[in-house]
Amino acid sequence: MNTKTFVITGGTSGIGKALALDLAKNGETIVLVARDADRGKAVQQEIGARTQNPNLDLQLCDLSVISSVRNLAEILKSRYESIDLLINNAGVHKSKRQTTMDGFELMFATNHLGPFLLTNLLLELLQNSVL
Repeated sequence: MNTKTFVITGGTSGIGKALALDLAKNGETIVLVARDADRGKAVQQEIGARTQNPNLDLQLCDLSVISSVRNLAEILKSRYESIDLLINNAGVHKSKRQTTMDGFELMFATNHLGPFLLTNLLLELLQNSVL
């Protein structure tokens, strides 16, 4: 059986978690990208228990931090030959302006810059997809 590889940012709650669960039921390889290790591990275990899918990978990344995004991309490049679908689902909403350690406004960095950079860094793996 040839499974597809799905990378889902923001897979620890909401739509991302529901999507990860649904895809895992089909036996697909799921890479959950989470900012919080404890939440990520809990969701990984929950999905594993509910689906019996052993193909669940948890990777930590804070999309608002450029070095974290670059690190994630390097890890994914070293582990996977292709990524069939990258789902940039993570996002934040803050009522007060906050700045990241890289000097960007937090919502802009998390919701736009991080996903844009991740997508560009993973283009080769996405192009290797069989979809």
